[in-house]
Amino acid sequence: MKYLFTFLLFALVTTATTAQCNADLKPYTTGFDSLKASSFSFLDTALTDVKIVGYGEDTHGTAEFTVLAEELMKYLSEKHDFKVLIIETGFGEGQYLNDYIHGKRDDLKTILNKHNSTWRYRTKEFYQLMNWLKSYNKNNDDPIYIYGCEMQYVISDVNRIKAYLQKVNSDFPLEGFEKHLWQQIEESEKTAYYLSYARLKQHFIDNYEAFVAESSEKEFSMAYQHVAVLGQFVTAIIQHVEQRKRDFRDIYMEQNIEWILNFHGTDAKAMYWAHNAHVGDWIDNGIVDVTGYQLRKRYGNYYYNIATDFGTGEFLAFSQEGKMGTFGHKAVLEDTFTQCLQSFGKPNAFVNFRKAREDKKLSEFLNSRITTMSGAGAQVRNSNTETKELAKAFDGVIYLDKTTKINWAD
Repeated sequence: MKYLFTFLLFALVTTATTAQCNADLKPYTTGFDSLKASSFSFLDTALTDVKIVGYGEDTHGTAEFTVLAEELMKYLSEKHDFKVLIIETGFGEGQYLNDYIHGKRDDLKTILNKHNSTWRYRTKEFYQLMNWLKSYNKNNDDPIYIYGCEMQYVISDVNRIKAYLQKVNSDFPLEGFEKHLWQQIEESEKTAYYLSYARLKQHFIDNYEAFVAESSEKEFSMAYQHVAVLGQFVTAIIQHVEQRKRDFRDIYMEQNIEWILNFHGTDAKAMYWAHNAHVGDWIDNGIVDVTGYQLRKRYGNYYYNIATDFGTGEFLAFSQEGKMGTFGHKAVLEDTFTQCLQSFGKPNAFVNFRKAREDKKLSEFLNSRITTMSGAGAQVRNSNTETKELAKAFDGVIYLDKTTKINWAD
């Protein structure tokens, strides 16, 4: 009996330690050397008929994930005619960035310092991305557009609405909305915000024909979407449970992405760039049906989402105590899927989960919980690993062997 127990224990441990890597996955893996648009030929056939590519980053504070966003957008634009980039920032904030890449403004530093609420975009890597987009648009007749899909901070939407109202000769008094979703907002302020939104919406409805005559149907549609974002905001702030605010945040991100695609017409294709937590087809970010889950329900296989993972390197994030710091991994932990990806890489790797799902031998593995090295959102996690249904929630994963922290622009 003693020997039987020892044997069973050994078998259990052996199964657990080998479960994170399956040799049958190797035929669905492509190794690549550098972060260049030309490296992504492994996506050539995978993206046939795809309308939205979801690109998830494992950490917000990693330089290479912004470089990857730029090179992936180059590839998608050149090979698959993607002309819309949607990022994890406010819808109104994104309009200032779009002005920049279309040559309407030259003050990127001012835009990022004054109109941007997201720290991870004030970097040299993001400047490089924005300047490539601007250069592309200057030299091509089929421009790329950039949007935000968020509604956490809406003061930029207010500013855009005010500018539009001035253009159409309206003196509607729009005030408020200075606070963001996660601030303490008094009940009286919530009421004031709602009443301001409701009156503004009715003002647009009542003056539709006059406003269109002074601008255009397209300009009216854009301005009215800013009004809709204010409506999303006032719906979210009245929630008394923080988790419900997170629910509404992701639901509205998907709705805004859908609006953007419809705004650009039936042939529009977009890359949606956010954290893995928002891009995956799963219940994540707490217990929320995240944006990627909503996109899968809406678009099915026309949505192709790619997670990222990395082996070693540093990243910036807020500590559990709320202080910005440098974190990272000096070595890949054994018996993790990250170690498996490292063994596949040359030195980086892409695994096509969607294609692998057609292989019955991999069914159990792809539906199981997979352990990877843990990155960070805005805040670093408590554990060095996380175990989730990664292969079930994503159509593929890009593994980068080494990373570095973001480089501040100033």
